[in-house]
Amino acid sequence: MTASAADPLQARYDETPYRDQVFPQLDASRLLGMAQLFQPAPAILASPEPRVLDLACASGEHIRSQAERYPGVHFTGVDFSRRQVERGRDLAADSGLQNVEWITSDLRDFEVDTNRYDLILCHGVFSWVPDEVKQRIFEIARRGLRPAGLAVVAYLTYPGWKQREAIRELLASRVQGVDDPGERVRRSALVLRMLHAGYSAFEDNPHAQSLKGVVESMQRGSANVFLHDELGIDHDPCYFAQFAEWASECGLRYLAEADLATMSTDLLPASAFSVLRELDPDFLETQQLIDFLVNRSGRTSLLVRNDSSAVREMSVDRLTALHFTTTFKTATPAEASGESSAGFEAPAGHVVHVGDTGTESVLSRLVQAAPESVPFAELEAAETSDGTSEGFSRSLLSLLGRGLAEPRRPLDADV
Repeated sequence: MTASAADPLQARYDETPYRDQVFPQLDASRLLGMAQLFQPAPAILASPEPRVLDLACASGEHIRSQAERYPGVHFTGVDFSRRQVERGRDLAADSGLQNVEWITSDLRDFEVDTNRYDLILCHGVFSWVPDEVKQRIFEIARRGLRPAGLAVVAYLTYPGWKQREAIRELLASRVQGVDDPGERVRRSALVLRMLHAGYSAFEDNPHAQSLKGVVESMQRGSANVFLHDELGIDHDPCYFAQFAEWASECGLRYLAEADLATMSTDLLPASAFSVLRELDPDFLETQQLIDFLVNRSGRTSLLVRNDSSAVREMSVDRLTALHFTTTFKTATPAEASGESSAGFEAPAGHVVHVGDTGTESVLSRLVQAAPESVPFAELEAAETSDGTSEGFSRSLLSLLGRGLAEPRRPLDADV
């Protein structure tokens, strides 16, 4: 199907541009580091001059900010909104950026070069477009990725999105037939105020308080994001199993999550974990069951070509060329709640305890260096003065698997 100039979805984005955002989880250095973690042979890693493709990039603040930090990486942004692409191109030119290019194209018409990109990003798009565009996203990724490349797709998931979807359907019914964007937002805001007041009256009702939290998250969004995310023409969450199956049919294999900690069963209650073991699910079934246990509402999944040699098991021999960092910080004594081991606070505010002194020492060193990353050799030398390099390697792999540390592939800005 050829996109029409009268496409109502395209017209909405031209009329009300989407707010530019930066996504730290999609940092090129971080994702290229993850690609190395999953490749059995470092020799087939991304090229010395990596290429990144951002699908439906809006005005491209995410790739512009990275283009400034990583001048040795080439970024390409594609979007169907000419207004937003022109803005991105103008801002990049004003900054003197030479390593970013812009393409105005509907994804249904976009022809990607074969085997060209190390990373293909698709954030905040998949759940807001028709199935034919979802299909094209998968096809572009399969064709455009290099053998060791990663496609990174963010999307909404059930069961966690069910509550928000119900409120969204109520809002849609209240603005049906209203075309003016400002009026659509005004009417929706009134409905949200009414719901918030009603749920607030039931302080002892956990369900009401949960819905109140959903309403508050909607109220915090900016008007232009609200128009596209909550009142968009297409809104299509899915179950993880559906996403993985469809990707497989299109020649892509699910590899992992951009946030490795969200895949782990380690944080599940012991009672739930014991029953999960009795069920004996395979890897993909386990991931779907975890979504129900934690009521997950969204994923950012890593996909590879079906013929990729990537494996899920991390090995120490792939760590040596990488740098490492963390977003955690040392928790205050009050936050640590009197635990015997040191506590580490996540950006979201929760505190974790590592559990053994060796792993705690490695994480403490990364915390001290943050936000800078530490080369493997430097970290190993500091942690293996007694010659116990095997213990250090296990500690680092544990931190990576639990999401307490992150890999970085050294790029221009790091050397």
